[in-house]
Amino acid sequence: MKQLCLENEYLKVVILPDLGGRIDSFVNKKNNKNWVWNNNNLNKSKVSKYSEYDSNWQGGWEELFPNDAIEDFSWGKGLDHGELWSTSWSINKIETNFLELKTTNLDSSTIFNKSFKIFDNKLEVKYESDILFEDYFLFKLHLAIPVTERIEVLCDYTSVNPVDHSFGNIINENKNFFILEENSSLFDFAYVSLQNNNILIKDEKSNTLKLSFFGELNHFWIFQTQGGWNNHNVIVLEPASNSKKIIKDAIDDGSAVKGPMKFVCSYIVELN
Repeated sequence: MKQLCLENEYLKVVILPDLGGRIDSFVNKKNNKNWVWNNNNLNKSKVSKYSEYDSNWQGGWEELFPNDAIEDFSWGKGLDHGELWSTSWSINKIETNFLELKTTNLDSSTIFNKSFKIFDNKLEVKYESDILFEDYFLFKLHLAIPVTERIEVLCDYTSVNPVDHSFGNIINENKNFFILEENSSLFDFAYVSLQNNNILIKDEKSNTLKLSFFGELNHFWIFQTQGGWNNHNVIVLEPASNSKKIIKDAIDDGSAVKGPMKFVCSYIVELN
C-alpha cells in the first residue's frame, strides 16, 4: 500500500492516496502522540464503493461527498457515505512539506483537488472543486480521533441536538457530551451549533489538538463512541456544508448547498 509522508521537526503526517487519500497518521513528534484513530480489527485495503460503510470503516481522516446516507441524484445513486472515501487519488505534486492530490474517477464526474501542507506545528488541508451537476449535495470532513483514558472537547456551543433520536445514550440521558472516557459504554451522534469555527480537543495528559475550519464548512457535527458502539473508542469531528445528514432535511432547514458551484473549503489543525 502506497504511503506518502510529510514531515518537519514538529509533525509527521502519513497519507494513503489509494485509500480515499485519507490521513492515516498525524503524529506530534514532541510526545509521539498519534491523533488519528485506525480500526485495528481491519486491514488497510481497498474496499468496493458499493460496500456498506460502517462494517468496513478502517478509520483515518477522510471526507464524505456528495452524501452521507444513501441518496438519489440526477446522475445516479449516491452510495453509502458517498464516493470520496473509497476512491483512489492521483498525485499532482509532492514535496517534503506539501502534497497535492486529485480525483478523476467519481460517478458524479466531479474532480476534486486537495492539498496538504505542514508548517511548524500545524497542518493545513485545502479542497477545491467545480461541482457541475444541478443537485443539492453534502460535503463534510470525517476526522477520527482516538478516545484514550479521558478526552475533553472545548468549544463555544449554543446547542447539541441528536442526529437520530433513536440512536445514542448520552444526549437523551442528559449526560455530558463533551467529556469522553475510554470504554464507558456511551455513544451518540449530534449536531453542535457553534459560535465560532474552532474546536479544542484535550487528552488526559493535556496534549491538545485545535481544529479550525473555513469556507463552505458552516456547520459542525460530532460522532462519538466510548466503547458503546461496535466496541470502538473514537470521536469523529465533522465540519459540514449542511446542517442535516439527510439532504432533504437540510434543504427544508435552509442550509443545503447546491450545484453547479465552485466548492472551496479548508481546515487547519494545530498540535501542542
